[in-house]
Amino acid sequence: MALLAFALGFWLASRKKKKLSPAIYEKENSREKTPELHSLLERLDEGVLICQKDGRILYANPRSRVFLGLTKDPLPNIFEIMRDPAFEEAVRHQMEKTFEKEFFWPAHRLLSVAVFPLETGLSGVIIQDLTPFKRLLIMRRDFITHLAHEFRTPLTAIEGYAENLLEEAPEEFKADLEVILKNTRRLAKLLKDLQVLSRLELQGIPEEDFEPLELKEVLSTAIETLFPEASKKGISFHFRPPSQKILLRGSFDDLLRAFINLLENAVKFSPEGGVILIDLKEENGLWRVEIEDQGPGISDSEKERIFERFYKGRKTSSKGTGLGLAIVKHVVQAHGGRVEVKSFPGRGTKFVVFLPKEKGAA
Repeated sequence: MALLAFALGFWLASRKKKKLSPAIYEKENSREKTPELHSLLERLDEGVLICQKDGRILYANPRSRVFLGLTKDPLPNIFEIMRDPAFEEAVRHQMEKTFEKEFFWPAHRLLSVAVFPLETGLSGVIIQDLTPFKRLLIMRRDFITHLAHEFRTPLTAIEGYAENLLEEAPEEFKADLEVILKNTRRLAKLLKDLQVLSRLELQGIPEEDFEPLELKEVLSTAIETLFPEASKKGISFHFRPPSQKILLRGSFDDLLRAFINLLENAVKFSPEGGVILIDLKEENGLWRVEIEDQGPGISDSEKERIFERFYKGRKTSSKGTGLGLAIVKHVVQAHGGRVEVKSFPGRGTKFVVFLPKEKGAA
């Protein structure tokens, strides 16, 4: 898109010597002065528009006409087509912004609309059709939902029979049954995580799930959930909450899932007898939650990838599903916050979650 914007700016600069009215701008100037660039813009799969501050369209390539239903000349005002105050503000004040907008005419499409300044009084608009990608995402979500539904019944049956057999089986068979039970539960967790991540990526968190909550209560519940697992390794939690109430609007269940994932990772990679620090405080108008372990740490090359789905670090072997941190990222972003990681190999890892005091984008 940056290259396209540069080409459009170059194309526009080449015709500054001659002032033309919008009616003859495209017809006379674009074809005669820069035929190569004009031919390029005419053949692009992206829609390209040039408009003035007042919304008058000076140029529209064929693809933009298809996207916006511009079948006749003279072209209408772009503000009348978009009907979006944020878009109008970007054009009037020559701001660089990108929007996603759903259109229902002339066809149902989800379009990405990028606005950027070209020269005094003019703005460029690049339109991309996201509809095929949206359909693929919906197909993926439906596939995952159907897969999880179909697998849930047999996995529950396998887990139940394995548990019953484990109680009555001879000693020599118990190890094999424990392997079956362990892998069945792992597969069930993978399917559940896939469902959760798919929902977060495609739908976010529904508005009705947001409610006033106490963040200390969320963290305390997460610690209680992981306490039995931590006790098996002799790991202790040091939770240092402030005395005042830590209030925000959010989804209790989704935040709980995110912090359980972070604490689960900390327990998994901490050495036996280690300590996990959980610190909660206010910083620059945000609630800051730190979870620090004493594990092997994360290399710089892996920090950028650990929030990707299915990514597992080199030192994780087969532990986990590779979806936990991806879920954390999407939950935190759905609450208008962000998550950071600070780590050095051999010196532990610290995850830092920032959450606004009031609910952000849902």
